[in-house]
Amino acid sequence: MATPPEVRIVDQPKLLVSVRKAAEFLDVSERIVYELCYAQELESVKIGPKKWIRRITCESLNRYVEEARNESRRKTQRTTPESRE
Repeated sequence: MATPPEVRIVDQPKLLVSVRKAAEFLDVSERIVYELCYAQELESVKIGPKKWIRRITCESLNRYVEEARNESRRKTQRTTPESRE
């Protein structure tokens, strides 16, 4: 079986994106993005003197989606009829 091509949802020269933009890329709410950051599933940095501004690394968005795809693929393979034989 051929290896599926790498998915890059963020293919731009930016290093960081806002929580809002990350939510748009993932098609989820901003709250979900914050929760993923707090759970350390997405890498983020705080910027500014009081560190109120949070930015998400583009690489972590790509990594998160790739890991989610792999997990989904593994679950699908475990539940297919061929794997029960």
